[in-house]
Amino acid sequence: MSLNLSGVYSPIFLKTRRTFLKSTFCTTALIVLPKSELFGAVPILETIALVQEDLLPSIRKLDINSSSYLSLILHHSRVADDEKEFLRNGVQWLNEEAVLHYKHPYIKLSSSQRQNILQIISKQRWGDNWIYTMLTYIVEATLSDPIYGANRDGAGLKWLEHIPGLPQPKEPYL
Repeated sequence: MSLNLSGVYSPIFLKTRRTFLKSTFCTTALIVLPKSELFGAVPILETIALVQEDLLPSIRKLDINSSSYLSLILHHSRVADDEKEFLRNGVQWLNEEAVLHYKHPYIKLSSSQRQNILQIISKQRWGDNWIYTMLTYIVEATLSDPIYGANRDGAGLKWLEHIPGLPQPKEPYL
């Protein structure tokens, strides 16, 4: 045990924010899950793909594979671990909100319920930041060179009537 700034003893394992968040999530999951569906089994990329379609429905019509782009981001060595952790935690927190309000994980909700959950989390600091991050990656996927696999045949660039500059990449940077 150690003495914190408020003069209260706290366990050493709660000293770092990351450890605290991990332990808090596990505790919350145990409290939330008994009367609802297990959302830990929901694949992260499946949830992210649905969120991205909810945020920008045009990506489905354009056949933009933004979730594959985000998978590339989540597995790339040059992307900061904190960024990857925030993206994954955001999916968990999103599902916590969905379970709290509708007793089902995000991917099991109707379109209007999902929009409501996005509205709810957008009023929270983490949610606003997470949605902003999701939108950033949607735009990156939509405007990326087709070599990265998300913007097949340059559909996003054609949609915006944008002619990319030269030279174009010969191999993926990420």
